[in-house]
Amino acid sequence: MVKRLFTIAIVALVTACVPAKKYDEAQKASRLYREQNEDCKVEVGLLKKRVSQLENDMTTLEAAKHELEQDTMLYGMKNRTLLKQLAILENDLRALAAKLGNTPEYEALMKHLLQMQDQLVDSEGKRMDTEKAIEKQKQILAETENALAESESALALNAQALQNKENELSDKERQLRQKDTELASAQRNIEEQAARLRELEAALKAKDEAMANLRNKIASALVDFSSDDLTVNHKDGKVYVSLEEKLLFESGKYDVNAKGVDALKKIASVLAQQSGLNIVVEGHTDNVPYSGQVILDNWDLSAKRATSVLRILLANGNFAKNNIEAAGRGDTCPVDTNATPEGRKKNRRTEIILAPNIDQIIDQLK
Repeated sequence: MVKRLFTIAIVALVTACVPAKKYDEAQKASRLYREQNEDCKVEVGLLKKRVSQLENDMTTLEAAKHELEQDTMLYGMKNRTLLKQLAILENDLRALAAKLGNTPEYEALMKHLLQMQDQLVDSEGKRMDTEKAIEKQKQILAETENALAESESALALNAQALQNKENELSDKERQLRQKDTELASAQRNIEEQAARLRELEAALKAKDEAMANLRNKIASALVDFSSDDLTVNHKDGKVYVSLEEKLLFESGKYDVNAKGVDALKKIASVLAQQSGLNIVVEGHTDNVPYSGQVILDNWDLSAKRATSVLRILLANGNFAKNNIEAAGRGDTCPVDTNATPEGRKKNRRTEIILAPNIDQIIDQLK
């Protein structure tokens, strides 16, 4: 019985270890998801800074582009003005040349015309340089727009990944809380079972001590009988009273003789003072076949002898009938060899087996 109780306790402890193991795994997974979540947050933060920087670059480039376009427009207006002035000067120069020929006034106008042509060439060169700069700024602006689009796409993907990680983390934390609850419940169950086990061990020990005391009382009550007639032993939490055939019965008979009735009355007087006992009366024979007009075989003889003993115990003790029974074992449970007269003599016996009623203890296990 003690072994059974310890087995139940071990099973309870092993069962409790399973939630604890799953709890540790859930904790590790939760820590991993938190770390990944933090990494995603850092990456998202960097991407946001990159997007902000690119947007600022875009603004700066747009402003520079606008400024260059303004410069180009101004250079264009200036060039058009210079062209008009140059055309006027050329007309004036041709008219003057027709009137004056190669004179100082003509030379002065020609010099002024050349200066304006130089200014025009210089202005046109600046305008061309400005247009090239605008084209370059447009290229840089397009590249920046592409980089911004890629960064925004990466930001969206990482934001989705971050959301997924946060959802997974939320699920893991929910599972972890559930494991916390399961672990706490398992721990309470272990503590309750451990407390019950201690109570059961104490109750079992008390029962065993009570059975040892019962053995001593029965032995004291039967002190007038020889050890050749009967023995009283306490083992495995039970008391075994083994009565030899010659003490109770004539050979092949099942009526208890006077000496046997005296012994059974003394046993009944001790048992009547006890409570919570299960009593089994077993009849045993040797393996020599037996048959008669009333007795069919060894099974029948052993059963009738056990029943006769049971009736005497019931008549002399206040026993609950549902706690006492008789059983015929025939020659199926020998204690010695059937090959010798001495062994067959030992096998022809009646045993009264007394065991504590452990139904209450078993109920505590449920």
